[in-house]
Amino acid sequence: MFSTYAYYIADDNIVEQEQIYYVKTHLNDGNDYNEAVYPLLDKIISTSPEVEAGTHLHGWGNIWLEVGDTEFQKEPNYAEPDFFEVFGLPLKHGNQSTALTEKYSIVLTDKVSQQIYGATNPVGKTLLAADTLNLTVTGVLEPISPYSSFRMGVLLPNTLLKDNPIFKRQTNWGNSFSPLFLKLRPDADIPQLESRINQLVQDNYSDPTVISRMELMPHKELRIDNIPVVGIIIGGNMATSFFVLLLVLVNLLNLNTSTMFRRTKDIAVRKILGGSKKGVITQFCLENGILVLLSILISGGLFLGVLLPQLNGVFGADFGTINFSFTDDYPVVLGAVALGLAVTLVVGISPTLRFVSLPVSQGIKGKIDSAKGNFFFKNTFIILQFSIAILFICVAIILNSQIGFMKKADLGFERENIIVGNIDLDYKNIDAASSNFNVLLDDLEANPYVTNVSTSQAIPSDYYFNYTSFYDANTDTDVRIRRSYTDDGYLETLKIPIVEGRDFDSVRDNGAERAVIINRSAMEAFGWLSIEGKRLKWKNDDSNGHRIVGVMEDFHYQDLQNVVEPLVHYYNDEKDLAAHRYLSVRVVEGHEKAVQDIMAAAFAKIDSRKTFAQSFLTEKVSGQYRLIEGMLKTVNIVALLTIFISCLGMFGLISFMAKRRIKEIGIRKVLGAGVLKIVVLLSKDYILLVGIGALIAFPIAWYMMNAWLGSFAYSISIQWWMFALAGLIAFVITSVTLGIQAVKSATVNPVQSLRSE
Repeated sequence: MFSTYAYYIADDNIVEQEQIYYVKTHLNDGNDYNEAVYPLLDKIISTSPEVEAGTHLHGWGNIWLEVGDTEFQKEPNYAEPDFFEVFGLPLKHGNQSTALTEKYSIVLTDKVSQQIYGATNPVGKTLLAADTLNLTVTGVLEPISPYSSFRMGVLLPNTLLKDNPIFKRQTNWGNSFSPLFLKLRPDADIPQLESRINQLVQDNYSDPTVISRMELMPHKELRIDNIPVVGIIIGGNMATSFFVLLLVLVNLLNLNTSTMFRRTKDIAVRKILGGSKKGVITQFCLENGILVLLSILISGGLFLGVLLPQLNGVFGADFGTINFSFTDDYPVVLGAVALGLAVTLVVGISPTLRFVSLPVSQGIKGKIDSAKGNFFFKNTFIILQFSIAILFICVAIILNSQIGFMKKADLGFERENIIVGNIDLDYKNIDAASSNFNVLLDDLEANPYVTNVSTSQAIPSDYYFNYTSFYDANTDTDVRIRRSYTDDGYLETLKIPIVEGRDFDSVRDNGAERAVIINRSAMEAFGWLSIEGKRLKWKNDDSNGHRIVGVMEDFHYQDLQNVVEPLVHYYNDEKDLAAHRYLSVRVVEGHEKAVQDIMAAAFAKIDSRKTFAQSFLTEKVSGQYRLIEGMLKTVNIVALLTIFISCLGMFGLISFMAKRRIKEIGIRKVLGAGVLKIVVLLSKDYILLVGIGALIAFPIAWYMMNAWLGSFAYSISIQWWMFALAGLIAFVITSVTLGIQAVKSATVNPVQSLRSE
């Protein structure tokens, strides 16, 4: 519950957030993204009076900052001067209205400012950026919540990029790369504004036919929109909290009701001595309140000491590190206390009211025949709690099966025995670094333990979201294709088959005309049966386009939640260190350490700002499912917890039933009944109730998990054995729990049983 609370208050420091929207682009092929073409913003502002202000907010590589002898890299965000008019983020130092008006200005986050300048006000001071730019600090942001949708290090004006030739080429009506944010007037007509924006698209886009529609989305939905699994995690956390709380509540009601049977004489005596109903109820509320208070204290300690570090380890990189403090998070503490009070009142008052109203004559005898009607409710509670427990077991089994399937699935390439080194290290002298790198490549290719070597811009699990739309006039087809750059050894290193044409060749493809290889999905998207005579061209492009030399088989370059999209690889020379991010080396099994040492030693001699790191491709591919595995751990813990709570309740109930039937058990033993028969007598009804709980849980689990699996492009099919296994687990655990207590009751000396009264 705490992480859910933290998420929802993350952007509370944004002034008038309900008036802020971002533009979402929907394509005719069913895809969508949260970027738009760069010139669209100015058109919207100039034609839409309901827009108070607007800004882009995008990255453009990382930037190195230098202050004296200290240098460090930060991820910059570029925005218009109206950024602060849109978002209204408060400044600790500086003026919002002028912070981004100058071309060579920079706004720091409080964290970066503290890192560079300590506690002093840095406004007016200069620092060196990208080795050549002298930037003046014009503002420092107030501390931003670690859970905020803003993950910026520094904020720079977009005017700084206007002279960048690559940036200038991208800022046309054909490339969608920049998120676009608008602050609207409170009375703005959203559908009317959307209609106007869609008309601007039709009038100005290079190819408006690929656009289905533009949609204005509330800023508060940005995080879930960017990472859809966030919604699943938050919804799952809330549902889990609710179910566990319900389970505890049901168990307490169950056990309190059972306890009341033994305390009817106590209640009757109190009433004879003049005790009031209010006094009896107050006593039971205090007893339960002490238990609930201790539970809150223990759970708080477990959360801070055990669960919180685990949550940060699983989700911190994506959603921000959770830092609990009583000053900032007192609503959570107050909420827990209020919830504990509510539970105390429910479990203290509900069972007590029934028994405190019984006649004194009936209560003093301890024979509560009228309470038998409670049996129906008691059984309902047992069924409910085991339905919840079995539901979580089913979810855990299906979730585990899906993760296992994704990790072991045939991805269309061989991931084993490949070492991947990150070579995007910001070299201080690129020429010297390239010279040393070429020596390393020669050494690796001559090494008997190395079978393949490749350099590339991307590897499976880490392809940039770079797309280009190409057009084929013969089929009148526009295809949005993801692009990347590789050398002539990439496909061979990963063992990706060529289905038509050939692989890249360093001799034939090193000319002025850049060769490309597309995947099977791209060829099928164009409706081609063969690439013979085909070229990749833009719409209304008078050039010859790109020469297609081959078609590679589809492979899963992203996780199995996504379909294999059309992909194009552009040829780049293997030794072009500045253009590639990864060095991939396939080695003979058992000799990985020796090759890793060679690579590490070589990069230790190269002067770079970043440290060389390497890992195995299998680890990177498996790392794509870190969030889902975090969900699985949560579900596993909750499943064990619900079973444990249910069995504790069952243990108490059968103990109570055994005491109520102690004389019956003694008589049966005297008449020759064995231990097994008595165990069956005490347990059979509860086993039947667990079975009913399973029958209720199975269809609910199937419906929930079938819907969840539908969000994956590739998933398992839910099988009958998954439910059978869940039922078996619940049956075995319940049988052991019941059996222990039943055997204990059945082995009591019948003489003691018959003397119990």
